[in-house]
Parts: sequence; structure tokens; C-alpha cells
Amino acid sequence: MKKGLPVTDPFPFYREQHLHDGPIYRAPADAVASWQELAEQVEEELTRMGFTASVVPNGDPQGLPSGARIWVHKIEPFGVALDWEAPVVATPEFAETVVAQELFTGLFAYVVNAKEIIIRALLDVLREAGFRVLIDHAGGRTYNYRVLEAPRVPRT
Repeated sequence: MKKGLPVTDPFPFYREQHLHDGPIYRAPADAVASWQELAEQVEEELTRMGFTASVVPNGDPQGLPSGARIWVHKIEPFGVALDWEAPVVATPEFAETVVAQELFTGLFAYVVNAKEIIIRALLDVLREAGFRVLIDHAGGRTYNYRVLEAPRVPRT
């Protein structure tokens, strides 16, 4: 696992965002570059452990395979976050469930609950590998599954 840029802490950018006098505050390029490098290390580690993982290019997951999605957020919530896309999400049955707004029962609820279980397991794998991770409450029933730092001493 390569080690280059020091990873920029994403949390100070929340303060900057609230002090910013424009429509959208974006993190500086050097911070985003450090997060991009961290995201690539996360992808490498998850792939090494047998998971399909992709860094989401420019915030657009279109065309990526199912599996772990590693986001680099230039705007709030800033930093590197982990998500999971199950193959069933691409099926007609799932689309019908969403269109029918059956959001709290059946297939949709199952996918949402399984997704959370899988993301937490992926964070545990990364933690075991030496990454610093955090589950950050984003409001309501949502969370940011963050990766804050790569291992200082990589596991071999």
C-alpha cells in the first residue's frame, strides 16, 4: 500500500462551509487529493480481501459494478465515505418496489438493512487492517461511514 500525502481531516471544513459566503463551499484541491489517495488505498485493501470495490469517479457511480463504493466528497460531508450497492438494486423487482413506495417493508427494507450490515462489516475489515474509521450520524436515520486515515503500519 502506497503512502504519499498526509490525509486532511475533513471536519474543519464544516466550519469553513458555515463561514463561507457563497452557494457551495468546496474543500481545497490539496485536501481532495489526499482523500482521493486514501480512497484508492481503501479500494486496494477491500479488493485484496475479496470484495468488489470501486472509487466513485467525479461523484458519478453510473456504470460501476455492484459492491463497495468509495466516495470522495469535495463538498459536505467532506472526505472519504463508504457505501454499498447490492446487485438486486438493478433488478426490475427492486425498481417496482421503489415506484410503489414500499419503503418500510419487503424488499426495500431488506436491502436497506442489509446494506447497513455490510457497510459496518466493511468498516470492521478496514479497522482490522489498521485504517481509522468512523460512523458519523448524519441526521435522522442516516449515517456517514467514514474512512479517516490509512494504516500507519500496513498489514502484510
